[in-house]
Amino acid sequence: MHNENLLLDVQNLRTCFQTDQGEVAAVDGVDFKINKGEVVAVVGESGCGKSVTAFSILKLVSRPGKVTGGKVLFEGKDLAQFSDQAMQKLRGNDISMIFQEPLTSLNPVYTVGYQISEVILLHQKLTQKEAREKAVDMLKKVNIPRADKVVDSFPHELSGGMRQRVMIAMALSCNPKLLIADEPTTALDVTIQAQILELMKGLRNDFNTAIMMITHDLGVVAEMADRVIVMYAGKVVEEGDVFTLFKDPKHPYTKGLMKSIPKIHELKVELESIRGTVPTPSNMPKGCRFHPRCPLAAEKCVEQPPKLLELKPEYFVSCWLHDGGEVNLDDELAKRAASFTGYGAEKIL
Repeated sequence: MHNENLLLDVQNLRTCFQTDQGEVAAVDGVDFKINKGEVVAVVGESGCGKSVTAFSILKLVSRPGKVTGGKVLFEGKDLAQFSDQAMQKLRGNDISMIFQEPLTSLNPVYTVGYQISEVILLHQKLTQKEAREKAVDMLKKVNIPRADKVVDSFPHELSGGMRQRVMIAMALSCNPKLLIADEPTTALDVTIQAQILELMKGLRNDFNTAIMMITHDLGVVAEMADRVIVMYAGKVVEEGDVFTLFKDPKHPYTKGLMKSIPKIHELKVELESIRGTVPTPSNMPKGCRFHPRCPLAAEKCVEQPPKLLELKPEYFVSCWLHDGGEVNLDDELAKRAASFTGYGAEKIL
């Protein structure tokens, strides 16, 4: 059935890097969809493939990396078939990206106004004067005070929060259909972070812009997202609506992430952590990639990688526990700990 609302459809995406140990996959068979006007958060620890997925969509993976398989369909068109020129036209116009560190993304030798104008002139038929006026207007839209003065400032003259707003103004100057935001609030203080999120919400409401937000901050996810994609070691392990995922996560990894969030009414409770670290792409475990860290791992998990199952409509999980239907993770954990069975049981006692 054709979904008219569908904007981005990523199918079995695979991105590899050439290393001394041979070819390693940083993104390995990733599938997800984003609808028009929807906010989708991609979460997971550092090194799980979130940013590489975003760069792969925009064909910005630099050597020795390369997209080696899968499809990225934007409004039904496969971006893999686009020439460099066609991609250049698409980037910044239909799809924009806000990078993690604005200081490295802004050119230090040009004023911010010049850099915003450049994007506008590249994609829209405006004169130099009109482009500058639009640049000032965009700076006002992202709540930058004295926008007519700031337009002539250089990036180093602005604070981190201001630079991030300039990046957002630049990304939105052509009213993109999809905005990819890679950790847009990481280096900002809480007040500025709240303002940036509010700003992005407003843009979604005003322009029906879809947002793919890459983050490891689950507070930002709860605030912004409609749907959440949880990635681990280059694969999607869980995907579903934000309410269900926060209330009742189905994958042991997602459960671990949720338990590591500090709760204001449980200040005396020691925070739980997920033992171990994300495996490196050159040293992936066999079977389920999470099994060395999973308190519920069984023999099957060690031997065979699970498939992404549709547990209920629009809700997916990749875990052998749910192979025969839905399972309560807390009950399962208590049962296994009591009987001291399961591949990873000794890790939790």
